[in-house]
Amino acid sequence: MVPVRYGFHGLSYSHIAAKLRDRYGARAGGRTIIAHLGSGASLCAMSAGRSVATTMGFSTQDGLVMSTRCGAPDPGVILHLLQARRLSADELVTLLYEQSGLLGVSGISGDMRTLIASEDSGAAEAVDLFVYRIGREIGSLAAIMGGVDTLVFTAGIGENAPLVRERICVAAAWLGVGLERNREGAEVVSNATSRVDVLVIPADEERAVAAEMLVFRSAAFTTAREGSR
Repeated sequence: MVPVRYGFHGLSYSHIAAKLRDRYGARAGGRTIIAHLGSGASLCAMSAGRSVATTMGFSTQDGLVMSTRCGAPDPGVILHLLQARRLSADELVTLLYEQSGLLGVSGISGDMRTLIASEDSGAAEAVDLFVYRIGREIGSLAAIMGGVDTLVFTAGIGENAPLVRERICVAAAWLGVGLERNREGAEVVSNATSRVDVLVIPADEERAVAAEMLVFRSAAFTTAREGSR
């Protein structure tokens, strides 16, 4: 039985799934990994437009390294902070949600633009960790689906940091990923020999909210009309 996970960034993934159906039809990109990389970051594995796995779980602490969140904290570290360091529950929440991740590793900033522009070794270490964790999770999601047909980058870092996209795709080269137009602002950035379509699709969660509201209102209207008969 496949475990159920809550996941986050659902509106973003819904928007991307709709865009993929526009491009590929019902197939929706086949075996797809969507990388929502912003201040919050997660990956979602989709098969024919339907989510089958995500890197986030019950909370936004799970999964990837993020701007100020560590992602997938070791429970033993939590116990150590509570017992040996005597952190209060409130102090622990502040540490995990506001002082960890890229900010905590670099000691400089949680903003990827600042880290890429910096020559500080801590900034480089934070970027390296970000790429490493994403590459590792892409491998995990690819294993679940038995391969990858489409890789999509979205959100602030995914859309606007070509260096990060390039490094992630190098880490995923074993899956057949190849880049060509990565720095030209194109939607399709994979090269002609790539076995994986690599796309950059802007996030539009507002549009996804509007679409969901239309569906909800239509369903509510139908229910009300049937109830009045």
